[in-house]
Amino acid sequence: MNVQMKSGLTKAPWHLWAVGVLTLIWNGYGASQWYMQVTKNLSYWGNLTLEQAQYLQAQPVWTEVAFGVGVWTGVLGALMLLMRRKLAFNAFLASLTAIVVNTIYVQFMTNGREIMGMGSLYAAITIIVVAAASAAYARFARMRGIIG
Repeated sequence: MNVQMKSGLTKAPWHLWAVGVLTLIWNGYGASQWYMQVTKNLSYWGNLTLEQAQYLQAQPVWTEVAFGVGVWTGVLGALMLLMRRKLAFNAFLASLTAIVVNTIYVQFMTNGREIMGMGSLYAAITIIVVAAASAAYARFARMRGIIG
């Protein structure tokens, strides 16, 4: 049963809060990885082989930008979802787009899969699936009047 509120939005169901919090944690973790990469944090770089570190450092700047856009618009989308703003969908869509662009470059246009390992491909697929599901949920919530 949907309860209509004064603002025209339906009462927030439990799944809005669950998806919002989980996507915030998920994208927050990605943002922390991006931050550690761009600030040259030793705990991040120390977990890589020399070949992996050289590969990441040799990537064009736009790939770091795409990575950053992907994770930070994901964080923004999660926050907007929790604040019940309809632009959550747009933020999640921007995140998905940036992630796909970065993944295409790393996995298919360079030898990134060879250097980073097959696990990086599985991780990339998982990240894309989560980003697509986040965008789909935000669209669903917008269409149902849960966010607006």
